[in-house]
Amino acid sequence: MRSGVIGDPAGHSLSPAIHREGYRLNALDDWSYDAYTVTAADLATFVRTRIDDPDWAGLSVTAPHKEAIVSFGDPDEPTRLIGGGNTIVFGDEPRVYNTDVPGFIGAWLAHGLAAPRSAAILGNGATARSIVLALADLGVRELTVFARRPERAAALAQLASTLGLTTDVRSLGEGADRVDLVASTIPAAAAAPHADALATAADVVFDVVYDPWPTPLTAAAQRKGRMVLNGLDLLAGQAVDQFHLLTGHRVTYQQCRSAAGRELKARSAL
Repeated sequence: MRSGVIGDPAGHSLSPAIHREGYRLNALDDWSYDAYTVTAADLATFVRTRIDDPDWAGLSVTAPHKEAIVSFGDPDEPTRLIGGGNTIVFGDEPRVYNTDVPGFIGAWLAHGLAAPRSAAILGNGATARSIVLALADLGVRELTVFARRPERAAALAQLASTLGLTTDVRSLGEGADRVDLVASTIPAAAAAPHADALATAADVVFDVVYDPWPTPLTAAAQRKGRMVLNGLDLLAGQAVDQFHLLTGHRVTYQQCRSAAGRELKARSAL
């Protein structure tokens, strides 16, 4: 069987290393997984061709296709709420899933962290929306959204309100109140000017960026002795459910995290 990750670009993805390790651990010797750079213009042809091919199990989906992939299958509840998915499983009735939501929860719990009550998020895209849904499930009730253009965060604020969160939208650079978690889903350079203030405000810092590492935000958090999570934690967490959906077999968070870390280390050595 075949599977893979699509994005634009996709060559940087660590997902092949994770899924191939899962195949090895489960003795799935006849499975293959590759990265495919697919443009928006080519997305429909690429996906529909593989939906009709019985050798294909499905796809992992990364930026910028998380919203567009929803049109190719029946979305699960997180995908419907967020408006974007990261997994499509083929078959007679293709289904679209968002495993970023349980993935973030799994990563949080794997680190033994207490349930958060307040959080701040930088950014307002699909990953930010997934984290908001995960945080609501974890028990967060107060949310601050920092955006470079606050008017573009209306959909994220509406989602948070629907989930029962009290939400305050601020411009990036405005003061941050003390929170249990600061999560950044924006480029490292955009967060850098605000790194010290944000790290000071948080008990835990999560930065979706993991290469190059550490980012200015996580470096500031480490200096202040904060707990730090990064994109490898989310990548590993989301892969646990994604691998099961695509193959019917299981991998653990730690197995996925280790595979991603080894691959990143190998690339850094080149």
